[in-house]
Amino acid sequence: MNILVLGGDGFLGSYIVENLVRTGHEVTVFDRFPFGVTRNLEHLHGNIRLFSGEFANREDISKAMEGQEVVYHCISATNPASSWNDPFIEIDENVRHSIQFFEIVAQKVRKCKVVYLSSGGTVYGRHEGLINEGTVPKPFSPYGIGKLTIEHFLNYYQHNERLTADIYRIGNAFGPRQPMHCPQGVIAKWMDSILNGKELLVYGDSMTVRDYIYVNDIARIVSQSVDRLANSGTYNVGSGYGISITELLETFQRVVDHPFTHRLLPRREFDNVSVVLDISRLLGQCPEFIFSDFQEKLSETWNYVKQKKGETI
Repeated sequence: MNILVLGGDGFLGSYIVENLVRTGHEVTVFDRFPFGVTRNLEHLHGNIRLFSGEFANREDISKAMEGQEVVYHCISATNPASSWNDPFIEIDENVRHSIQFFEIVAQKVRKCKVVYLSSGGTVYGRHEGLINEGTVPKPFSPYGIGKLTIEHFLNYYQHNERLTADIYRIGNAFGPRQPMHCPQGVIAKWMDSILNGKELLVYGDSMTVRDYIYVNDIARIVSQSVDRLANSGTYNVGSGYGISITELLETFQRVVDHPFTHRLLPRREFDNVSVVLDISRLLGQCPEFIFSDFQEKLSETWNYVKQKKGETI
């Protein structure tokens, strides 16, 4: 099929592109390519079509959408920390542009399925225990509110324009290629601190729990949307079990072959306490899926960022 990946040269998007190419699809990558060079996809040169454009530009999106059968929306201009004190950026940069994109799909290519990557770590807000898709979302951060708002508008277009769409609420992604210049997520932040000789800031305690999932596991899961073109659904995407911040620190101490110090600090106001996603619905769609080993992939990620750091010295 002809598939468009918006933000396909980014961290998660590049893995989705790889999986789609591997399974034989014709993939167009929409991203900013100011010099015609990709950040993460040079190894696929000749196997993908590059479309350089701006997500905010209606004409760019309209041209990129021509002839597409599935489109993945992986673009976000913010992260939970960056919009905490500037909620308007969520409306201006994420919500508004996503609505424009949905409208273009509805008007120009009605039969094109939309796959939206949302946030399982922020849309639900503060809950205890396993969180399933039926849990009432109570986001308290602008980032989570923005993600949920985009979900609601996508649901509007599904009902009003009969679009098909999958929404994936993703846990804490980690893995190679995660940006280190402005790291999002504690794993990337800690690795960046270690590489730069800085103290690890450990926010929270043994009650601070997250659902970590390896980036290529996410990509393999969401790539299966192309096999369900006529169906829509909302799915949690996580490992299904939680790791506390103190357990994560202990794993770092086992895996990282470089000395580092750390400092324990209280949770910040934009930090959730515990997020562990119930993935029963997801496993119902792909019951034979095997998740990667967390410690093994954490070690792989550390070796990758260590190598990349060496290349820049």
